[in-house]
Amino acid sequence: MIWYRSGTPWKNPLLKSFCLVGLFIYCVLLSKQADAQGWTFPEALPDWGKFTLGFVGGIAGHELGHYLVATSKGYKVHFDGFVLAYSGAELADADKLQVASAGFQAQWLMTELVLRDRDGEESTSAPGDFGAGVVCSHLGITFAYLTFLKNHKDGDIAGMANATGLSRNLLAAAVAIPAVLDTWRLFGNQVPAWVPHVSLLGKGLGMAWVWTY
Repeated sequence: MIWYRSGTPWKNPLLKSFCLVGLFIYCVLLSKQADAQGWTFPEALPDWGKFTLGFVGGIAGHELGHYLVATSKGYKVHFDGFVLAYSGAELADADKLQVASAGFQAQWLMTELVLRDRDGEESTSAPGDFGAGVVCSHLGITFAYLTFLKNHKDGDIAGMANATGLSRNLLAAAVAIPAVLDTWRLFGNQVPAWVPHVSLLGKGLGMAWVWTY
């Protein structure tokens, strides 16, 4: 999925495989054992309000990503029940892809802000309850789109599939990979440094693909 661009597919599968393997090896070579301990749910119990606020904020950030990109593309945005709906513009497939994927991109960016320090390095300490709530919203939204929302006709995965012609299963797998790695980053102890590298690499390649489609 990552290497496909409308009208200009990269036709050499050997070259694709070589580059992907090379990038993965590069990330592994950079890896070292992290000293941080993972975040746990019992930590949030004394101050569950901050976790809840972070979780709701993460969902709001996801929807805000859709709103900002949609309005920039000429869509009129309104609520249809609890779901954002778009109307009023006939867009190219590339624009539709960017709107449909904007929520995932927003939650990826928020997760990186939470799990990294001011220097852009992986944080050596677990996030606070608010930050953990933001990351858990990313994980929860992704899980929803891997299960009961994957085939929803107005869902993000369906929108991306309609814009690209790619299968919903393939697109769901693509968004699942960084979510799995981010789950490890949030809850894991002694997480190898290649995990955040590969997570960031996958998100960066996915966003580059979307905005150059």
